Amino acid sequence: MKKIIHSKHSLINNISNKSLKFYLILTLSLSGLVACSGQVRTEEASNYNAELGIRYLQKNRLKLANEKLMKAIEQNPESVKSNHYFALLQVKLGNNTKASKYFSKAIKLDPKDSELRNNYGSFLCERNKPNAAIKQFSVAIKDPLYETPEFAYTNAGICLRKVNNHVQAERYFRQALKKKHSFPKALLEMARLYNDRRIYPKAQAFMFRYEKVGKSSPEALQLCAVINKKMQDNSKANRCKTTLLRLFPESKEAIQISKLF
Repeated sequence: MKKIIHSKHSLINNISNKSLKFYLILTLSLSGLVACSGQVRTEEASNYNAELGIRYLQKNRLKLANEKLMKAIEQNPESVKSNHYFALLQVKLGNNTKASKYFSKAIKLDPKDSELRNNYGSFLCERNKPNAAIKQFSVAIKDPLYETPEFAYTNAGICLRKVNNHVQAERYFRQALKKKHSFPKALLEMARLYNDRRIYPKAQAFMFRYEKVGKSSPEALQLCAVINKKMQDNSKANRCKTTLLRLFPESKEAIQISKLF
């Protein structure tokens, strides 16, 4: 009888142990799910704030952009997008050291982000670091999945033109136009390049192509006036000058054109 009772108690103990193990496993699993769910919600909140920050940045509402992007990074420090656009915001604010820090961090998080490489290259070029900039553009250009390589090609050309490497700059501009025949920025840069070389017929031809697809900007209108003046097309030159003075009277290009003409 004692043996039967003992066996019964053993069975009860065995069941209790199994139940306890199951309970512990279930508790740990649920805790893991809750933690995972919390992490997902935090990342979603970070993405939401990042998107808001990007929109504010695009609208030049820099204070709000700063608040939202800082919040996004606080919620998810490993977010490439948040670090990338926070770096771009710092460029606008003139905080170059901070911009460099966040560009570098974003690249460490995702070295294959070609848009990030392109933007970092532009930042370096503007800081008079052409060699470092070209390295960044080259990474973007070599990425077969990069959807807009014409941007990186054009930016590389602009950077090389700044250091008077016009031959290589032209190669990059032509590569950009090979990728996208009507890419406005590359067309404008080719017009500028030939104007600098005093090959005015070609400069005028590229300017004509630009006018079909590009926007009126102070730099484009000034270049249009200068090139057509050199080609003795005074009517077109005056139209470009008049439009520049009417649309952008406070621009440095408007002031310069008034002195030239």
